[in-house]
Amino acid sequence: MQKLLLTSLVLCFAAVASAQDQNYWAQQFGTRSHMLGGAVVGGVDDTSAGYYNPARLGFIDNPSLSVSATVYQINRYFIRDGAGKDRDLDALNWRVIPSLASGIHLFEFAPGHSFGHTIMARHHYGNSVSVRREARDDVIGDARNVGDEDYTAQLTVDFDLQEYWMGLSWAWRLTDYLSFGATMFGGLRTEKLLADVDARAVWFNGTVFEAAAVENSTYVNYVDVRAFWKLGLALDLGAFKAGVAVTTQSIHLWGQGTVSRDLEIVNIDPDQDGNGASLVLNDRQEDRPTEFRSPWSFSAGAELTVLPTKTRICASVEWFLPVGAWTVIRPESGAFFQGATNLIGGSNDFLKVRHTSNGVFNVAVGISQPFGHWLIGDWTGHWGFYTDFSSNVAKHDDSIHLGATEWDLYNGLTGITLSSGESEFGIGVHFTIGSDSVDQNINLDGPTEQNLLLGEPGSARGVYWAIGIIVGYTYFF
Repeated sequence: MQKLLLTSLVLCFAAVASAQDQNYWAQQFGTRSHMLGGAVVGGVDDTSAGYYNPARLGFIDNPSLSVSATVYQINRYFIRDGAGKDRDLDALNWRVIPSLASGIHLFEFAPGHSFGHTIMARHHYGNSVSVRREARDDVIGDARNVGDEDYTAQLTVDFDLQEYWMGLSWAWRLTDYLSFGATMFGGLRTEKLLADVDARAVWFNGTVFEAAAVENSTYVNYVDVRAFWKLGLALDLGAFKAGVAVTTQSIHLWGQGTVSRDLEIVNIDPDQDGNGASLVLNDRQEDRPTEFRSPWSFSAGAELTVLPTKTRICASVEWFLPVGAWTVIRPESGAFFQGATNLIGGSNDFLKVRHTSNGVFNVAVGISQPFGHWLIGDWTGHWGFYTDFSSNVAKHDDSIHLGATEWDLYNGLTGITLSSGESEFGIGVHFTIGSDSVDQNINLDGPTEQNLLLGEPGSARGVYWAIGIIVGYTYFF
């Protein structure tokens, strides 16, 4: 009986997470570069060069400091029938998104060399969804009760992801046309997931009230530090520019996390023999070592200035290699705090946190058009588009998995910059949309004891959109 309960557990409780946790291009950086959709690997000319292609720092003559941010962002996460018929998973979020603070530094004692620093919010996302069902439904088998029971079930998920990169850059202008550059990055990632599923059925057996219940709670919270490098080459022929860059796979430096799971199965009869069984599995481990991995990636881009309009047309691509599957938090082996170890291997399996990433190929294009001098400075318009495909891989084991969504995101951007001698100001709009068929993690319709008081998971339609305001300021000194 207990083995049947655990088999049902593996089938019914998959991870539920967010819309952007498996997308590498969730954000772009630098005011002009952002509004061009990041299509600037070949021709980036602002302080975001340390991220897109550090070799381009060798062709920037003005030392500068820059701050840019998506000041306000509204995003909606929506899965129609995500937890059953007319039970949508829906969340509307409003938040401030920091983006980039960076600078370029030139020194007289190092002619031909340029230096830069970068502090950026690589990922900054949170999500919370909740759905509940109350009904009269035939959940319990006829061997124990004929007819319907009072049934309630609820799903609640809270997710928060923040990742910051800090980098120091150096570029060496090898010739008038060619430059080499490198950025050493350190990455700080914090991720928190809380997922709860509760279901219960209550009925009167002719003498007393009986109840069957399932409560499943998962909590993950960790911080992880890693290092990696970006190396680039840049060619500048005036009207035509091109560049390539490679980002190394990350090297783990330090990490620490907490993971806990609490599963209570009370009076469930999965084999319909008329006898209910109960099972409790509960454990928590704190201060466990962690490891988060980011992939090798290769990017390339080109930019062409069309005369006499000075229209700048640019395009970039980036290929992220697959990382595969790995353990983010590895618990100590041993017995459960509560529960039997011979069911699924003890706490090592029950608390293990895993992540899986596939390869991704993204494309970006952009156009800049100078409008000329008006009132207080030179005005330039920018338009951009880029893809942001998911690296998600389907999961098929009983570990806790981070990353659940499979949809691909498409981004459109537009804005203007105003340049005046010592400074540049930019403002724009960023819109993101994505839609795809997704697997139901939890179905509250058609609950049965064989599925631990839940229905058989199916498929649903997911939609994600976001709109943000881009604001940036650069000071030249």
